[in-house]
Amino acid sequence: MRRFGLKTGNKDIAMTFSKLNLIAAVALLAGTTAVAQDRYFGLHFDFHASPGRCPAIGATLSEDDIREICSVYRPDFIQVDSKGHPGWSSYPTECGDEVPGIVGNPMATWRKVTVENGVQLYAHHSGVYDAIYCANHPDEAVKDCEGKPSDAFVRTNGRYADEKLIPQILELAGRYGLDGIWIDGDCWGARMDFDPRTVAGFEKETGIHLNGTLPVNPDVPYYMEYADYCRKLYRNYLKHYTDAVHARYPDFKVISNWAFTEHMAGPVTADTDCISGDLDWRNSIMWGRYSGRSAVMQGKPWDMMAWSFRNVPGGQVTKTPAQLMQEGACIISLGGGFQFYVCQDVYGAPNMEVLRYLAPTAEFFHARREWTFGGHPRKQVAVLMETPQRLAEQGEWSRNGDGGIFTRAGYDRLMGLVSILCDAGHSVSLISERELENGDASSYPVIIVPDLYQKLQDSVWDGLMTYAVKGGAVVLTGPHTCGFYGYDTVTRPATYERAGGKLAIYPRECSSSYMSGRKCEDRKSLSDFLLTLYEPEIRLVSADGLVEIIDFEKDGQLMAQLVNCNGNHYDEKSLTEDFIPPVLDVVLKIRLDSRPGAVFLQPDGKRLKFSWRNGYAEVTVPRVDIHSTIVFAR
Repeated sequence: MRRFGLKTGNKDIAMTFSKLNLIAAVALLAGTTAVAQDRYFGLHFDFHASPGRCPAIGATLSEDDIREICSVYRPDFIQVDSKGHPGWSSYPTECGDEVPGIVGNPMATWRKVTVENGVQLYAHHSGVYDAIYCANHPDEAVKDCEGKPSDAFVRTNGRYADEKLIPQILELAGRYGLDGIWIDGDCWGARMDFDPRTVAGFEKETGIHLNGTLPVNPDVPYYMEYADYCRKLYRNYLKHYTDAVHARYPDFKVISNWAFTEHMAGPVTADTDCISGDLDWRNSIMWGRYSGRSAVMQGKPWDMMAWSFRNVPGGQVTKTPAQLMQEGACIISLGGGFQFYVCQDVYGAPNMEVLRYLAPTAEFFHARREWTFGGHPRKQVAVLMETPQRLAEQGEWSRNGDGGIFTRAGYDRLMGLVSILCDAGHSVSLISERELENGDASSYPVIIVPDLYQKLQDSVWDGLMTYAVKGGAVVLTGPHTCGFYGYDTVTRPATYERAGGKLAIYPRECSSSYMSGRKCEDRKSLSDFLLTLYEPEIRLVSADGLVEIIDFEKDGQLMAQLVNCNGNHYDEKSLTEDFIPPVLDVVLKIRLDSRPGAVFLQPDGKRLKFSWRNGYAEVTVPRVDIHSTIVFAR
């Protein structure tokens, strides 16, 4: 029997399962198994509590409000604040720095009601970013090149994980009975550390002697080696606390925000239970397309979070339900889960006015679960996301950066390329250099190399050429990439034969520029060129509007995910919109092994007319409001 030792105000109370009703106990036990696979639709709340700003946490928190959230939204999971970046805990804790003046036990209240409603409960908990720990333990904060300790970010090779982070996670798992934790401010909070102990560790492990010259930027010798060492320290720290928690509570789910996505490019090196990240609020659709595809690459359960608001001078503007539906559609159409973030007030209570306004989103996502969640995109066009290339771009960025060791430097080239392909109706994925070097790329008909900062590693380039010789099409895009490989004199798209495959040159820079200003000419030019290199399994023949198409499979069944890309989501001056123009008369040509028995549009259950000729079904979808799935019945 699991025991909860909870502190309410100045009183310690003990609460066992026997004091919960039987239904609640059964729900809690059920919620501790296979949680990650159930993270389809959720809500996230946090408020980064600190003394003074949060005078009486829990004073306005209502069980009835939490019950309303559970009954109206029917979420699979809720994430609620436990510790924000200031480092103060917003619940009664014996292991951390508790905000003074907490009224009652907010975390116990959330757990009680979510158990009663069969909803999983996760903590939002800041990791590397912990200001009060740095203030109390400056020797455990990262140091700059002058030896000054950070006021926000802890050393990942110090005492922090064992002294504060792990004990608090175990407390949330054991005494509070939570289902999991979503660690924020972790990989993106990790910094270059020039503490003498870290410098000594680097020299001992690598055999490189810095002789007092610290590699603070790419102009100093051994910068990349030192940055790699700091990244390794973070990965060790992440694995350490994940393993420590799983050793005590194997079913407790550990998730680190942005770990193993494009924000932290590279292989999965820790046994985290799910991949997750919160999308940039300024253009969540472009971010979702890009980040979602980076999560799909890792082969783990995953979800993405959108903010329910946009920041403006002096406050926030709440997005409309239509905007959140469109942002979430870009995620679920890739097979992942979706959650959105609503603020808590300074007392830790959720903003019920916003939640009631956004309630229509719940039915939209629940209706689509059957046709999306747990599926995956099929292999069509791939965009290369090469890790050393990204790290080199980061080194260049770090000249004027803040020392972050996992950044999105150079992201605009990849994100812009993914978005232009999505808007043009091509089913696109990201491919890693590992997948390419392992010989797993042959299923892709096309691999596109974005405009580069430097030449690819020789092994990656050799992998691309081997892929081309075996029949694939490699497309080099942008002036830098073309110049690196001797095609700087090519001014128009061109194709060269490579044994059984093709090496194609697209010298125009259209990817990063698509981020700052979308041009239909760029979209059409690149799309038309790609169609000379491959025949899509699902080809967009025509549409009145922009529609994203994902060639998709779930449980062995072929589907086509359709996402309405219309609207002003890319315009930072367009804060809200309650009407997104529908995409009309979408005509698709789909290659199938045999004539389907029927074609349906889900979740509406509408039967679509189609024609069949020479192994292709031609289907017309009269209207896509936000998102629809075409399902081919045998």
